Amino acid sequence: IDFEAFGISYAVSDNLTTAYNQSESKNGDDADVQEATGISASFTSGGMTIAGVMNDVDNVAFDADNDTEGYELNLSFAF
Repeated sequence: IDFEAFGISYAVSDNLTTAYNQSESKNGDDADVQEATGISASFTSGGMTIAGVMNDVDNVAFDADNDTEGYELNLSFAF
């Protein structure tokens, strides 16, 4: 399996950060390709952080009929 990935994150300010990630897996030939992308952002204020993530994977396990999406929202407190 050949795997390639890249990611970039950017601190917009001291409180706000965004990121984008992408990966591609090839299993033998170009017909079997699994692709994944993800976008995330987080905002911190004092001891509180709110973060969100959206992920999308096409051709999971190299199956053309198996696509999936995932979403997550986190809220955390530091005491």
